[in-house]
Amino acid sequence: MQLIFTFIILSIITLIAVLLIVLNKNTRSGKIQQIAKENDWQYQEFIDFDDDIKQANFGLLNYSQNAIFRHLIQATDEHYGLAFKTFDCRALEPSGIHNSSLILFTLALKTEFNNLHICLSRHIQDKDAFTDISHQQSIKHQYQSQKLIKLADHQIPKAFKNETSTSHKINLYANEPGQTYRFFEHVCSTNEREKSLIHWLLAYPHLHIEISNGMLLAFKKNQLIEETSLISAITAVAEFALILSHD
Repeated sequence: MQLIFTFIILSIITLIAVLLIVLNKNTRSGKIQQIAKENDWQYQEFIDFDDDIKQANFGLLNYSQNAIFRHLIQATDEHYGLAFKTFDCRALEPSGIHNSSLILFTLALKTEFNNLHICLSRHIQDKDAFTDISHQQSIKHQYQSQKLIKLADHQIPKAFKNETSTSHKINLYANEPGQTYRFFEHVCSTNEREKSLIHWLLAYPHLHIEISNGMLLAFKKNQLIEETSLISAITAVAEFALILSHD
């Protein structure tokens, strides 16, 4: 009788373990972990940041004190030519809970541009995520805390002035406006490279983009990337990272 009882207990434990494995595969954690495994990338459930990311002072990663970062995938430069990380950010703010999937690429920049901190802000993506005054004030405070200055019209690189649509107009904020102008002039040193930059920005008007400490951060405010779209999203941001990195 004791042997039968032991067998029943072990069977129940085994069944529970199998059910947990099946359920995990159907969760966001399980699906993202599978993507990492299939591409030979590293996966981590919960994460903290290294000093390089902390020093970059990215707005979303620093202005909220109540943030949880999960589902990290990271890889070296073997796949896209540049190392990258992607992860989810869940931040508790006065306006509510903010969930976003972030993609972060390490750029290959000239040494003179490594200290730049640039934010590309567009009316269309700000309007989507920030529809009231309190939200707009929080963004204004974010730029001030990051010590970013809005570039004047004469400081805007030519490539950005070629966009005629008001809804797609790009506002540039930077810690060094003059150096920012020289950086984008370098990026757009040929017509082909300038077209690549413009076409990419037009293709992804809803993305919030920051460049700091030699890294590119891109995400859509308050939106998680579906697991089935994660690879294509990483690939798209990789294209922009390579445009910025090109010598």
